Amino acid sequence: MIQFRGRCKACLYAILFPILPIFAASCSKVSLINEAAYVVPDKLRVRSAVAEATRMVGELKTGDKVTVSDRAKAEDGTSWSKINGPDGQSGWVETKNLVSEETVNQSRKLAEEIKEIPAQAIGRSKAALKLRLSPDRTSDENVTTTLPAGAKFEIVGRERKQRPSNLPTAQSPTGDNQVRYDEWFKVRLRDYSVLPAGWIYGGSVELDIPGEILYFASTNRKIVGWQQIATLKGDDSKSGVHYLVVERKLSKADERADFDYVKVLAYDPRSRNYSRKFSNEVTGRFPVELKMEGTRGGFRVMALDQTGQLQPRDYTIEMRDGGDVKVTKPAGSGK
Repeated sequence: MIQFRGRCKACLYAILFPILPIFAASCSKVSLINEAAYVVPDKLRVRSAVAEATRMVGELKTGDKVTVSDRAKAEDGTSWSKINGPDGQSGWVETKNLVSEETVNQSRKLAEEIKEIPAQAIGRSKAALKLRLSPDRTSDENVTTTLPAGAKFEIVGRERKQRPSNLPTAQSPTGDNQVRYDEWFKVRLRDYSVLPAGWIYGGSVELDIPGEILYFASTNRKIVGWQQIATLKGDDSKSGVHYLVVERKLSKADERADFDYVKVLAYDPRSRNYSRKFSNEVTGRFPVELKMEGTRGGFRVMALDQTGQLQPRDYTIEMRDGGDVKVTKPAGSGK
């Protein structure tokens, strides 16, 4: 055994003492990162090193829970995470394909809160679109993931927020004023089990209105929501759907409201055409709740009164022979 005495021993301590904290810090770097995360894409390749061209050592699927032990950046600036997977996979994946456990829990909590709300409309992203935890695009701290162009989602709510000061105002579709507010949709994503709910900026959304009612929008209004009342089948086995539809004025609409007109479009199985069986001007907010039991049911509208308070209005629906529909509105509900 080599022994150090006197001055030599003191010299060795002098050399090692500054190095030890650095060595300890470098060793603890990995142990300090012990974060749970979830895989977002359908499939995710695990690499042996920080680069796309390196050898694949495993594969993960959407919803897999992993543990992140380290992070690094490639020469091109891409962020990578070193992970341990549920089936022993170990290696590197691009960080953008992971979402933290805290974020997943917040999205799932929102999904639980809205699980009983019926879809008010179906939306589709015009381009790649950020899914957020709150209706705010001041920064990207609330972004959970980016949805691809064409992604579909159920719209269950709408909010109107003042546009962030760092973003320019925009021309309204009618050209009569400057838009200083953002429209937001609260959405549910059936095909995204990892992130089932969130908020989406409405300016990048187009409504996926059923083709059979697309051209039945009222004059100077647009369709903003719809629900299926019932499906009918004719003697020729051709089928069609009765729809409850809500619309909104194209200009000078009440900005507090999600819609200002409600109507029923009924399908005639003999002529295979649609006709308006009921309409009512009512200024209201989502959600509209529709419930049918057999040939009878109804829907509830949360209407804004003169003080801006929401008041429920209940309408009844009766299905009749031959595809006819009768809707009765509550007393005092206007024209």
